[in-house]
Amino acid sequence: MSHNNKTMQEEQELQEALSPIVNRLIDKNFENSGDKIASQIAPLIGGAIREQIKHQKDDIVDALYPVMGNMISKFVTKSLEELLNKINDQIQNGFSAEAIKRKIRAKLKGVSETELLLQESSEAKIKAALLIDKESGSLLCKIENENASLNDADMLASMMSAIRSFVNEWVESNETHHELGEIEYGGNKIIIEASGHSYLAVIVEGAAYTKTYEKIRHALENIVEHFSEDIQKFNGNFENFPKEPIELQLKETLFKEDVLEQKEEKEQKKSPFLYILPLLILLYIAYISYNNYRNENYKEAILSRIDKTAPLAPYRIDVNVENGVATLQGELPFAYHKKLLEKRLQNLHLPLKIDDQIKINPVLTDPMQISANIAYLIKGFNLKGKSNINYNFDYDTLTLTGSFANEDEHKNLITALKSIDGVKKIQDNTSIKTPAYHARLYFDTGATKLNKDAEKKLLQLVTLLQKSKSKANIIIDAYSDMIGDVNKNRALAAKRVVSIKEFLQNKKIQNKIKEEIFDRAPEGVDASKNPKEARSIEVSLEDGNS
Repeated sequence: MSHNNKTMQEEQELQEALSPIVNRLIDKNFENSGDKIASQIAPLIGGAIREQIKHQKDDIVDALYPVMGNMISKFVTKSLEELLNKINDQIQNGFSAEAIKRKIRAKLKGVSETELLLQESSEAKIKAALLIDKESGSLLCKIENENASLNDADMLASMMSAIRSFVNEWVESNETHHELGEIEYGGNKIIIEASGHSYLAVIVEGAAYTKTYEKIRHALENIVEHFSEDIQKFNGNFENFPKEPIELQLKETLFKEDVLEQKEEKEQKKSPFLYILPLLILLYIAYISYNNYRNENYKEAILSRIDKTAPLAPYRIDVNVENGVATLQGELPFAYHKKLLEKRLQNLHLPLKIDDQIKINPVLTDPMQISANIAYLIKGFNLKGKSNINYNFDYDTLTLTGSFANEDEHKNLITALKSIDGVKKIQDNTSIKTPAYHARLYFDTGATKLNKDAEKKLLQLVTLLQKSKSKANIIIDAYSDMIGDVNKNRALAAKRVVSIKEFLQNKKIQNKIKEEIFDRAPEGVDASKNPKEARSIEVSLEDGNS
């Protein structure tokens, strides 16, 4: 025992003596050969971690949680932010046609709009599709979305064939009979649907639901149904292979509206919305029509009550009914009239709020007295002169119709009406009565100058126009005795017309003159029997001008 103790003591002393030296050597070796040590230790760390996870999983989780938990939290937060931003963009465009359709789809499906937006935001988007020959692995055709681009589709098809063959051989060796269904990479996945002689590889982005798989299966079913014989006979020669029709078929099925939904819609005939929308429009039109009809009835009831109230009847009160409010506008002479109006309308018991905007105007004249003054003045004016004037007084506008004998009478009446207190506006729809005038002027054979009889008749016209101040057009019709040359007769008639026009102009007559020359006698005159009457000019005033 003494020998053993001595040995242990020597080892301890040796260890104490060498320990500082060894530690310094290890530190120096680590500083000079850190990369070498790390490469030697790395394989051991992996095995150690696996062993630790196998026996002490909870300890590993607790150790990694501060780091991994933070990473996972940041990833989830970032993903949710992107999803929420996408949904917010769609909600902010809430008045677009697509947003309205989405609201309707949500109602028909019995889900909230948010749920539908989440589903639309997360559903798969098809980027590209490859149709690959099973036997040779050749790319038969490809289609791409507008936003996708496959730079080397042939290489991808070869890789897909190799991966599929490897997986299928491994599956068969394990006595199962399933084929490779999909491959995930990054945020995308390749969904593989196989048939007897080909398979369809579809690259999708996002979460693929049953709808996506059904669309892919339906696409391959269509290809097999229409082009299975061409695919089966394919020997690597694309000259006789229907590549473009197949691509078109795939685009129609994968990139356009869902064919399955279209079939269901056709089977179910039309969407209920197509029937609901016209019904809603009809209901809206019916509501507007009923609302207008009801408002008009309320308005008529209010106006009728005002007209039946004697103290209020002479005054003009405007009524407008809209959105359950009856707005009253106008003027009344005293507060008594306004209170009387309010009381009379309360007795109607209408389901309306009364907005009384009527103003009190103490200087307001009694409309009944104004109307009486107007009637008295116009009646006396018609009896005195040759005018025929009618009127209508709608407080405070006076409307005149009829005709005056001349302009002087017109001015006199308008001046008198403006002097009546209470007449603020005169709407003059009257005209000046055209004076009656007709004369026939005769000329000797070959004569063009006016004789005394013709001048006398024209002076009568001048006096009539000056007195009546009529602006009626003067009509001059020249006729022929039809003796001799026609052109000579027309020249003589033209000179006679000029003589008449010069006479009127010398008398300061500014009325417009309308002239016409005829190669015949006046109506009812026989030129062979009465050549002088035929060789005449008729002068008259055109009726209807003022």
